[in-house]
Amino acid sequence: MSERFWKNLSTALGWLSIGMLFGLVTFTSSLEIKDLDLWLHLRMGYWICHNGFVPNYDVLSCTISGKPWVNHEWLFQVLVYLVQKTHGFNGLISMQSFVVALTFLVLLFLGYSRDRQLLTVISLLMVLMVYQSRFTIRPDIFSLLFFVIDIYLLSLHLNKRWALYALVIIQILWSNMHGFFFFGPVLAGVGILSEFIKRRLPLPYEWNTAGRLNDEEYNSLKRIFPLLILASCVNPLTFKGAWYPLSVFFHLGGDTKIFFNNIVELQRPFTSGTVFTERYLYYKILIIVSAVSFVFNRRKVDISSLLIWALFLGFSLVAIRNLIYFAAAAYMVLMVNVISISWENLVPLRFTSFKFKNITGIACKLLLMLWMLNFSMGMMSNGYFDFDTYYRKSEFFGVSKRVYPYKAVDFLLLEKIKGNFFNDFNSGAYLIGRVSPNIKVFIDGRTEVYGANFFETYQKIWQAGNAKIFTEFERKHNITGAFLNNSHQQIPRGALKMFHSFKNWSIVYLDDDAVIFLKQTPYNKPFIDRLSVDLSKWKPKPMDLLRLGTKRVDPFPFTSRAYILEILGADEAAINESKEALRVAPDCPSAYNMMGKIYNKRKDYKKAFECYRLGTMYSGETQARLGLAQAYENLNEYNEAIGQYQRVIDVSPKDVQGYFGLARTYAEAGQDKKALDLVAQAPKLGLEDKVDVQKIHDIINKRKNKQGALKHPLLRKGVGST
Repeated sequence: MSERFWKNLSTALGWLSIGMLFGLVTFTSSLEIKDLDLWLHLRMGYWICHNGFVPNYDVLSCTISGKPWVNHEWLFQVLVYLVQKTHGFNGLISMQSFVVALTFLVLLFLGYSRDRQLLTVISLLMVLMVYQSRFTIRPDIFSLLFFVIDIYLLSLHLNKRWALYALVIIQILWSNMHGFFFFGPVLAGVGILSEFIKRRLPLPYEWNTAGRLNDEEYNSLKRIFPLLILASCVNPLTFKGAWYPLSVFFHLGGDTKIFFNNIVELQRPFTSGTVFTERYLYYKILIIVSAVSFVFNRRKVDISSLLIWALFLGFSLVAIRNLIYFAAAAYMVLMVNVISISWENLVPLRFTSFKFKNITGIACKLLLMLWMLNFSMGMMSNGYFDFDTYYRKSEFFGVSKRVYPYKAVDFLLLEKIKGNFFNDFNSGAYLIGRVSPNIKVFIDGRTEVYGANFFETYQKIWQAGNAKIFTEFERKHNITGAFLNNSHQQIPRGALKMFHSFKNWSIVYLDDDAVIFLKQTPYNKPFIDRLSVDLSKWKPKPMDLLRLGTKRVDPFPFTSRAYILEILGADEAAINESKEALRVAPDCPSAYNMMGKIYNKRKDYKKAFECYRLGTMYSGETQARLGLAQAYENLNEYNEAIGQYQRVIDVSPKDVQGYFGLARTYAEAGQDKKALDLVAQAPKLGLEDKVDVQKIHDIINKRKNKQGALKHPLLRKGVGST
């Protein structure tokens, strides 16, 4: 075969792999709708279109109604509303696929080289792997598109007049779609700074000349910078609208840390426990590969590429949602750096022949295409059982049946219930999208509007069930209902118990996805009289096993209801739900664990042991093993209990329940020294607990060993005293 044949074959396979990559991009971005904030955007798009203006105050919440709100995403909201109205939810998914594919097309234009097809495809594939977690139909997808278009225009078309107009138009659109629009002027500013460094600082000659602009391009860049700043002010609130996202960005930290601690997308990608794991693997690979590319190209480093790489690496380390911006920047700098790196610089001389390079490229491209095909086949199998239809629901297209409490909201719509509702953070946007304005929410995803202090107060109600704080809000904002979302999460025990303890509040809806309470008011009285749930008469809704057949499904609706009912004190109803779960799936560990917990409360320790035993056999999870250990302990089988507690500690060395359970069992078994030695380690591990220490103290005292116990350092400090 001639060299031309191998070269043409390698090029053809390169284009085929690019085609497969874009097929994969379109496929993976067609995921079902599962984003929470989308519903708020749809409602606001409807509001803006029907009222004819963009409000600069809140119109959605009962707690911050009328508070100033800079809605810098209004254009996206109008767009998604019009697309959904015209083409439905699948139209929104198609819109997302188009925007994502266009983003990758711009990236391809930015870095494509016929001689480096393989590297281009591999790099874009890693960008896709980072990006796929953000396929959620949010303004972010447009923000990234504008980001890469800006880089493309500033890098390759700075000397063209039309590029100036394009940049200004993009900046205007960007400033009305997403708060990250300030990256437009930032990218231009980085270009000016890097050019200033090249011209004024005594750097190596190669650094000064790498990517250096001519005078015309430099002057054009300096003209573009102020124009982009002015374009950012073309929004409903002009300068205030342009400055607001920056003010939020500069005030990160301090009180706002509570958002970063409680909202997943705002958390840092790296922690001490995740640095050396496979979590965000492709992001980590891009960091390493792009950094190494600077090492190989150290003699001709482009200052602007280095500044952008450092800037967006730091930006991505702040929050998970920022990873994709670094991925795009890393791809760009990688493509810039490899221009100066030849094949001969990387491999031994004997492997540099033209034929060897092409054959190697052909083999690698074939393997890459096989990997993409295998990855696609794996994703095609993603889906779940739909309990409404008894059929499998694909995770592509449509609206998710797992993420949203849709049955509970359907109930609100059917019954036409109105009022000001307390709700959990995750439900706010969904409630706004479906039942506003009939129901005004307590909180939603607009963290910058509610503020850190409000969010912290909300957490005290939602997580701890602080009745005093809630009562103050109830009076101040006339709260008449509560929507507690149990879909894809568990309602905290504190919040559920708090509402159940209010004598003037009643449950009108209870299912696996949510619990709805209504306050006794003249308006709500007819609803409560007709819909009030009597827990003493609760009966499970059995599945049709004939329709289910031999399908293996997770009976989570039953175990979710059992979880709620047990908290509400309806233990018999919780047991019946658990039994129904076992009728559907006899190997369901959570059902056995729930039954074990209730039997343990009833002091029927033998039945509790039998349930926990099966729960542990089927799952081996910590909670099941803790229950089994406690069952052994209650049956006075101390050696077996010690063994189970020790296994819990071996897996989770700082597990409070396992640690004190082991100490308590040692005390009950008469091994006081071991018990007290374990308790002595508590302060070092941060596990000091007055109640548990007191229990161990009391067990020892009952055997008249009070003097020995009181001499223990932890008890001398008064930790165990009542």
